[in-house]
Amino acid sequence: MITTKRFLNYHLKRRMMLVTEVVQCTNWLIFCLNWKINCSKPIPPSSHLELQIYCSFVCWQARRETENDLSPSGGIQSQIISWGSIIGMFAFLFVVLVSVATFVVNLQYFLMISTTVCAILVYFVLRMMHTTEQLNELLKIPKSFDTWKLIGIVFLIDIFVVKPLHILFTFYFFPDAENQEVITALKEMSQISAIITAVSVSILTPILEELLFRGFVLGMFLRCYSKTPAIVLSAFIFAIVHEPIAIGMAFGGGLLYGWLRVRTGSIVPSMIAHMIWNSFISLIVLFY
Repeated sequence: MITTKRFLNYHLKRRMMLVTEVVQCTNWLIFCLNWKINCSKPIPPSSHLELQIYCSFVCWQARRETENDLSPSGGIQSQIISWGSIIGMFAFLFVVLVSVATFVVNLQYFLMISTTVCAILVYFVLRMMHTTEQLNELLKIPKSFDTWKLIGIVFLIDIFVVKPLHILFTFYFFPDAENQEVITALKEMSQISAIITAVSVSILTPILEELLFRGFVLGMFLRCYSKTPAIVLSAFIFAIVHEPIAIGMAFGGGLLYGWLRVRTGSIVPSMIAHMIWNSFISLIVLFY
């Protein structure tokens, strides 16, 4: 409760400053919609990944020119569009979070409502920027055993590689960092409130974060960078939006989930892997 009130007091003082951001974000959303409507269809893609990446001929052309070094301006234009869209998306979601915080005080309900609202908004932005065929590929449910095996491998790497490295990273770089606010709140809540918050963290949060970071952010970076830089950049952004104590874990998870999304051509496997990990951590916090 105290954490949420402090959050409200800090951000409500800045509401007048957010008016400009709302206007900018609205213009950005209109731009995304026009980008899809006014551009010709790309040349038939050679893979499922290309089917997701190139939602406009302009984007496809800029990427091809960048790869072949035919036109440096094409690559710069594509990068400006990608970075500008990512910044606009985060500004837009920030405004949404502050608006939700105005009406919701309890931490558990704030997490659930804000996460759901943001996930729905990100989904509709993805719909505006992709054709139906592209969106179906992006949200394709894994059916093959190989995909589920990859999800299991990612979970094991999370436990035996990423987590130990995260502990070392936190020990050396953030020795005085406190526990994440959500984890601390879980320990102090009543049983019902803790379960509600755990459900939000275990199910709703992975859905939002995968739609946003592996669906939108990674998708944007794949438009102007090759796979490895795109995965690393998206993981870096995923990490810096977390608290200091969680940066190492978030960066490692971002690399794994980004790789899984590129490898399978869908964000659903990374979403499932993310849910499994968050559920695993939530169970430890609740019952340990």
